[in-house]
Amino acid sequence: MSKLTRRSFVAGATAIPFAMWLAGCDKDGNGGNGGNGGNGGDGGDAGNGAGKVRYDARSPQGQAMLAIYGQAVGQMQTAIAEGSPTSWVFQWYTHNVRGDRTKAAELNRVYPSPSPDRQLADEMWNTCQAHHAGDVEDYFLPWHRMFVYFFETIIRQVSGNADFTLPYWNYTTSDMAVRGVIPPEFGQAGPLFVGKRNSGVNAGQPIQGSDQSLLPLDSLDQCTYSPNGADDGFNQALDFGLHGNVHVLTGNGQNMGSVPWAAGDPVFWAHHCQIDRLWASWNAAGRANPDSSSWLDQTFVFADANGQRVEAKISDFTDIAALGYSYDSLEPVPPCPEPAPGGFVDVEPRERAASTGVQLGGAAVRVALPGAGPAGLAEPLGEGRRVYVKVEDLAADVQPGVVYKVYYGLPEGADPAASDEHLAGTFNFFGAVAHGGDEDHGAMAGEMPERFVSFDVTDIVRRAGEGAGPAAVTIVPAGQPVAEARPVVGKVSLVEQ
Repeated sequence: MSKLTRRSFVAGATAIPFAMWLAGCDKDGNGGNGGNGGNGGDGGDAGNGAGKVRYDARSPQGQAMLAIYGQAVGQMQTAIAEGSPTSWVFQWYTHNVRGDRTKAAELNRVYPSPSPDRQLADEMWNTCQAHHAGDVEDYFLPWHRMFVYFFETIIRQVSGNADFTLPYWNYTTSDMAVRGVIPPEFGQAGPLFVGKRNSGVNAGQPIQGSDQSLLPLDSLDQCTYSPNGADDGFNQALDFGLHGNVHVLTGNGQNMGSVPWAAGDPVFWAHHCQIDRLWASWNAAGRANPDSSSWLDQTFVFADANGQRVEAKISDFTDIAALGYSYDSLEPVPPCPEPAPGGFVDVEPRERAASTGVQLGGAAVRVALPGAGPAGLAEPLGEGRRVYVKVEDLAADVQPGVVYKVYYGLPEGADPAASDEHLAGTFNFFGAVAHGGDEDHGAMAGEMPERFVSFDVTDIVRRAGEGAGPAAVTIVPAGQPVAEARPVVGKVSLVEQ
């Protein structure tokens, strides 16, 4: 194999296929022809089956990794020119260019004249999936796995530590003393500290306060990766649920709480290690990823530890063992329910009732569902059927900065805080705010992907029984939203399938 250099590939507008890049890594994890990352370029440990382990940030191994991480982040921020693909700004902007500047203006500022690195930046910046107009929601998990993977190789290169692995922030741990508490290294003075996190976060207060419902693991209950009728599926439930909740609970609109600013905070990467760990847990329980060629063959371009341009295909990133890493532990995943006897009858979703144009604010909003009968159903629920509250077309002028709680069948005037039996779930607006970068995704700014959030309320409906009054959904902000946010829900419906 001939020697492949970053400059020859960038200049020729060609990317190294990931399989070739990975094959160029020797058995010790050092880059070879076409994959040379020095101490980076790793993933090569997959070649001898050794693998590397990503650790909980609070474990002794994780704390050691955080010390390496902090030193490398400091170098990326101060010692590496912004225009280098291994700089902090370049990696941040791969997710999205900061919110107060445009991609075009930043390209001109960082690269005043044409260069291979400018060409690569033009191709890579603002490619985060799936929080821009025109994005495909099912790419959310694999794009972020790729992003974290290549970033990890850069940290190895910059730190000179070939054994480095990114630690994950386990904010859903069963240890209530540290559940939702940011690892202390991020709250101490140094490269990992950011002052724009929400009040109390850096001081060690749990991001969810005392409300554990704001850190849900219910996405692990999903049995399909993609939406199935009114059921939103694992990828979407995780994205719009726990993933977005952690973003808005951790930082404000110029930090983790907003897509353009999020990757500028070093804790972003520990957060997305946890999201990747949950996907690995879901797969380890036997849950299947999409098998369509359109999903498996989708490619994205990233830079490795030498700034080489690598073309990564989703099919190369569905198995973490093949990528040469694992996690020190995985989350338990509940079994999928057995199919109803005789299978489903009438598998198509049936909309029972709906309400449109719901404006949210700083107080609870009760949404009546016109046309619904007792308990929300005008006729009995069929055997094997489920009922969902479906929330669609989320939009806001700016990030509201709070998580919203959804209650079904809550009696009018009842205190939501004392009515957990009516709590259906939570959602957020992290991925629902139009922002700079949408124009780079081939769609009009403000035209966000068509996504929805759904909540299985079958058990609530059955508990309510025939004596229940007309169906209603109550949406309650868990905190005070930003005044200028003006969040809107386009449609709330009750769907049986």
